[in-house]
Parts: sequence; C-alpha cells; structure tokens
Amino acid sequence: MSFGTGLHVMVALAYNPGVRLSSTDLASSIDVNPVTVRRVISELASAGLVDTQTGPGGGAVLARAANRITVQDIYEALGEPPFIEGHAKDPQKHCIVSACMPNVFDRLNDAVTQKAGPVLRATTLQRLVDEDIDD
Repeated sequence: MSFGTGLHVMVALAYNPGVRLSSTDLASSIDVNPVTVRRVISELASAGLVDTQTGPGGGAVLARAANRITVQDIYEALGEPPFIEGHAKDPQKHCIVSACMPNVFDRLNDAVTQKAGPVLRATTLQRLVDEDIDD
C-alpha cells in the first residue's frame, strides 16, 4: 500500500474533521484513481483509523481525534512499506551488482526505518494540519 497516498488521505480527513469525504473527492485531491484510494481507506479502516459509510452521503471520516493518530499509526496500518523502493524486476544472477541490490535496499530501509520511528511516533495528524497547512 502507498504510504504517501495513505498519509494524504489522513491529512485531508484531519483537515476536514467530522466531514465524510468520498473516495472520488480524495482521489481528485491526490490525482490518483479512486480505486487506489478505496484500497488505502480499506486498510486504514481495518486498523481502526477511519470509519467508512457506503452509499449516498457516504465516505470516510477519522475514527478518532487527529491529535490521537500518529504518522506511525498510519505507517503500520499500511503494512510498513519500504521508504526506499527497490527494483520491480528480479535481480540478474549473472551480475554481482544486481544480485546484491535486494540486500542493499533491505539494509538501507532497516536503517531509515529505525531513524524515522521516533519522528513518526511523535508526529500527530493534528500537528501536520496545524504546522503545514496554510489557510
């Protein structure tokens, strides 16, 4: 799951407290397909971070206050995706560099994840809205 898309969805919901936003509206804000947003919302709902309602007037809303949801909560809800993406194709065994790249990406991601953890745990959605969104 896309961490960037998930974070965008959650910040949009935090910016609009109590307002149910549709996947179409959220997708338009992010410039992605609504199906992608629905998949992300499903993961966030499974983790208890959003409440959803289908049908007319439906959409997603935060399940709890924005000051009680951390970026770490979102990261975990989306399966802790790697910060640094590797290649989509399998490594070429005949090339020593290609063959070692999965280990390189794993090692780098482990280091970045370890360093990012305290920041992600200390940052709430409300803080992002308050500090980064200019009205």
